[in-house]
Amino acid sequence: MEIRVCAVIPVLNEEKYIEKCIESVLSQTVSVDVIVLDGGSTDGTLSILDQFGDSIMVVNNPGKRVAQARNLALELIDDSITHCLELIGHCYIENDHVEKRVNDLLEIEKNLGTKLGAIGCITRPAGETKGVESWIESALSSPIGSGGGQFHNFKGKHETKVPAFCLHNVEALRSVDGWDNRFITSQDSDLSMRLLANGWELWRSDVSSVYMHKRTTLANWWKMSHRYGFWRTKVVLRHPNRFDVREILPLIGIGLVFLLPYWWLAPSAYLLTLITTGFIYKNKKSNFWAILGIPLCLIILHTAFTLGLIDGLIRNGRPSSDRK
Repeated sequence: MEIRVCAVIPVLNEEKYIEKCIESVLSQTVSVDVIVLDGGSTDGTLSILDQFGDSIMVVNNPGKRVAQARNLALELIDDSITHCLELIGHCYIENDHVEKRVNDLLEIEKNLGTKLGAIGCITRPAGETKGVESWIESALSSPIGSGGGQFHNFKGKHETKVPAFCLHNVEALRSVDGWDNRFITSQDSDLSMRLLANGWELWRSDVSSVYMHKRTTLANWWKMSHRYGFWRTKVVLRHPNRFDVREILPLIGIGLVFLLPYWWLAPSAYLLTLITTGFIYKNKKSNFWAILGIPLCLIILHTAFTLGLIDGLIRNGRPSSDRK
């Protein structure tokens, strides 16, 4: 079967990054269709997209959010498209990314004797990171910051529950009715759970990467961390097998404060771990402040994510305010 790929790119106010994103997709060593779905940008995003003319399709996304955008793209693509490449406006890929992903997909499917529902890749930082962004990147690359999800620096190729920036089989997407529009964040996690429940295998491999710009302020890092915790609860309530005990370790640590005979043991161990992580994962080009900045970002991540987990039990979701 011939593989034909369409890159699906939801955007909202991405004028700073969108040009490089689109250029990276159009420069692929294999042919790729491109659909950009704009959720109502008020900056220069649409003007930049206009410069690409007929080489891309730009569509208004009245639903504004990522899930609605991807479902709209699923309606728009014709039957010749076999796979959708999941991207976002603040990322870019190397020019052989799609070719490597397709070849990898075909090799795995040949060895398994079955089609994959999706294959994901590694998420890496976009360009050289500085200041807060470098602290965040270092925090996410550490064992106590990445978990096993989108930012995990895995090796090789294997089955997974949480592939990132997937090459999705269109047949698989349609078999589960695409993304759930109720999920503002973690819509991909929910989709993966439903694909697995429907008998599709999900894999990830390190043959290529997506390069993503992350948050550059501590305030937006807090908002993102809280939002991920909030929607993780929503996913786990719907799909209990998505539960990962590592995500409630801060709560376990708080419990140990009250259970251990010496209350200070748990916070002391945590502080020592943070400081050690700051030293080990400090970027070679970073200054001394990274040794303190990385632990600070980890504290924000653990605190905001945990509060988000609890918050997810209490209220409904709302659009994020950390991407403008």
